[in-house]
Amino acid sequence: MRRYCNKFAISMTHHAFRTLQELGYRLTPQRTLVWDVLRQSGTHMSAEDVCAQVQRQFPHVNISTVYRTLELLVELRLVKETRLGPTRRFFEVEEEVPHHHLVCDTCGGVTHLHDEDLGGLNAALASGQGFASREVTVFGRCRTCADTSGPKES
Repeated sequence: MRRYCNKFAISMTHHAFRTLQELGYRLTPQRTLVWDVLRQSGTHMSAEDVCAQVQRQFPHVNISTVYRTLELLVELRLVKETRLGPTRRFFEVEEEVPHHHLVCDTCGGVTHLHDEDLGGLNAALASGQGFASREVTVFGRCRTCADTSGPKES
């Protein structure tokens, strides 16, 4: 296993490996690579993106192995699956602090927001609609795309 500079990354890696082993799952090279790819990317990745990265080191790993591994890691709450649109499924290492997403319809960029960035939205949803949100995704145009594509649509 590689040495990682970041203490948080080291503790998360140990936590993930320990969780798999404690629950009786084998720590296969494929699972290790999927985890490492997600952890090192630090961003949202599709299963296809993860597979392409894994195949650089293990060319015979197929997409179904990657999907099964991702589904297991999501089930164990080590990885978070986020649907950023009807056909866009992305995966990232589960963070200790939950976050929300701004998704640009033009360039596909994704920006993270934390609860404090939402102002009183969660409280308003809870008091007004009785709705307890766990994740908010807002679609629109990022600053760069809005600046270059002219006036906003209504």
